[in-house]
Amino acid sequence: MTGSYVGKGRGGKLLRVDLYWQDGRAERVSIRGDFFAHPEDGFDAAEDGLAGVPLTELGQVFGRQLEARGVTLFGLLPSDLDDAVESIVSSAIKQG
Repeated sequence: MTGSYVGKGRGGKLLRVDLYWQDGRAERVSIRGDFFAHPEDGFDAAEDGLAGVPLTELGQVFGRQLEARGVTLFGLLPSDLDDAVESIVSSAIKQG
């Protein structure tokens, strides 16, 4: 399944999430917006590391991935990903 989310997270900045999932696990997650992440390559690696993660654990795993890579976020919280995923999945269930 696929879905997208656009909105403001608790971190305060615009967030766009494109999610591809199957059987309750992420296949691919794209996280974009007007927030900042430093270093950027660490952010991209953390995002790539979400493949195969259960949807209910994405925010927590994303936070650990960022921490392991020394990434600092400005304007985005890892838990904002959970809110976006919940919205995406809820919308897919309503449509489906």
